[in-house]
Amino acid sequence: MPDTVPTYELYGEYLAGTRADPVHHETIVERSMKHDWNIRLHRHSRLAQVFLFQTPGVFTRLGDMDFRSAGPVILVVPPGLAHGFRFPPDIEGDVISLRLALLDDDNIARIRRFADTGGAVLPEPDAPHFAVIDMLMGQLREALRNFGTGRAVLLETLIRLMLIYLESDRSEARPLGTLPARQEQTLHEKQAQAFCAAVEEHFASAMTLGAYAREIGVSTAHLNRLCRRILGATPNSVIRQRRLVEAKHLLEFTRHSMADIAARAGFADAGYFSRTFKSDTGLTPGMYRRQQDNG
Repeated sequence: MPDTVPTYELYGEYLAGTRADPVHHETIVERSMKHDWNIRLHRHSRLAQVFLFQTPGVFTRLGDMDFRSAGPVILVVPPGLAHGFRFPPDIEGDVISLRLALLDDDNIARIRRFADTGGAVLPEPDAPHFAVIDMLMGQLREALRNFGTGRAVLLETLIRLMLIYLESDRSEARPLGTLPARQEQTLHEKQAQAFCAAVEEHFASAMTLGAYAREIGVSTAHLNRLCRRILGATPNSVIRQRRLVEAKHLLEFTRHSMADIAARAGFADAGYFSRTFKSDTGLTPGMYRRQQDNG
């Protein structure tokens, strides 16, 4: 394992838009295809994750242990545990990320018990509740699309149920060993997070890269090197991605006009917004909104 393992909010990004949800769901395909099916070794300081792989042949590194799955498997990865993957292109599966700061005390205690044993590996034959946990993954995905009344209670209940079932299967789990000693962030990682915090505050404005650099106390050239090294993208790419996240949210959950959405998300004009959006998603903003409405 390398001496320095990057710490990410979600893999490859420090920011994905501020949300009040305690859980984030993605299919494995959604994230891994962006990275050529390889997720390099990294860790999360404030997230616990539950992976459910339906497809065999996933190469996994958890802590100091390497293995390749022979069939469907569930992985419980507590905060601080380094992990990385190499997926087959036909991968089928899901991952939920749990924000510890937004969980209740009971669920935090359950996650800490997993942390005490270094997480868990639950192959389907050793997990009596595998099918139930798979079903709860699907219910969480649907609940996250619902912004009606009772949403917060539903999410909390589904998270609690999943963790209870995972705990009940934990006696059959393969221990991953103790967690590595906590590593402090490097100066560059702290600067990258400071830049992303500034982007969260100013992405909708016309703030220049020079102004961003001054805000976090570095030169523009250093900001460019920093973002490429820590975030794997240019500063402009990070800002553009944040604007696109905002635009997608507005397209899904508001009826604002395209011009209004472009302005609210920080794009110079509706035409540039439409071209940028299509380049990133393969869809025009209008097509994306219709797809979400019909989903």
